Amino acid sequence: MIGNLEEAIKTLLTTALPALLGGATPAVALTVQSDKFGVDPKSVETVSSEPRADDQVDEFAFNPSGIIFNPSDPAYDASALPKFTLSKPPYPGPRRVRLLTSAGDRISLRENEVIWDEVETRNFTLALLPTRDLTGVKGVHVLYGVIAAYTNLKLNQTMSIQLESSGESLEACEALITGIIELHRQELLDHSPANFDSGNYNAKVKANTLRLLEGSSPLATQRRITYQVEIELKITRALRDDEGRPIVRVRTPGRPLDPKRPVDIEIGVDA
Repeated sequence: MIGNLEEAIKTLLTTALPALLGGATPAVALTVQSDKFGVDPKSVETVSSEPRADDQVDEFAFNPSGIIFNPSDPAYDASALPKFTLSKPPYPGPRRVRLLTSAGDRISLRENEVIWDEVETRNFTLALLPTRDLTGVKGVHVLYGVIAAYTNLKLNQTMSIQLESSGESLEACEALITGIIELHRQELLDHSPANFDSGNYNAKVKANTLRLLEGSSPLATQRRITYQVEIELKITRALRDDEGRPIVRVRTPGRPLDPKRPVDIEIGVDA
């Protein structure tokens, strides 16, 4: 259970060492194996089935070319403003909208640059300021609160990279691969997240740490490099229709509805 880490490792190594690992019949055969994993007992949550507050992140593609967002421009057309829909209904509270650049930067927007739909709270429109520099902007990042039923687990996974060859390049390949992974460890972790959906359930897997444990030689033609990977697993269950609704009004039964008073409780005092 290592998410996309296996594929990220294979891609990195075959690209870095094409003479040893590339081609239809590589000089050294490479396989990545995931063995048993253990659960960190401290990560097991006592309450995991009840709906509760959670953070949700949505990212959208954004093309800055041709965007009209200047109300003083005679050609201004509000219907041309970019519109977006959140993947889940937001919980009342702050919603942080940022622009993503190709360099990995996040640019915060002012409140008047984001227009939220008052009826359908999942929808919002960007009305960026005329002075906003959109050079390199490629996406929109939204962090907001939701109500969800979920649980988090931390797992310790054993992962092995096995090399096999009858030639003389086996030892050199072992040394090179060990060094390359150390040099690109953070890059591999960044490419490890994976998302799995089925029915009402979603599983998100990502590797947080990648630590070299040992190397071994099971056979004269084999080398094995073993790592310990700390995995973060988050399982989310879709809410039923009667779950996760925020309390918007508290009042005494039978009292007339007063829209200006969300909390209206009759206090009876017997003298």
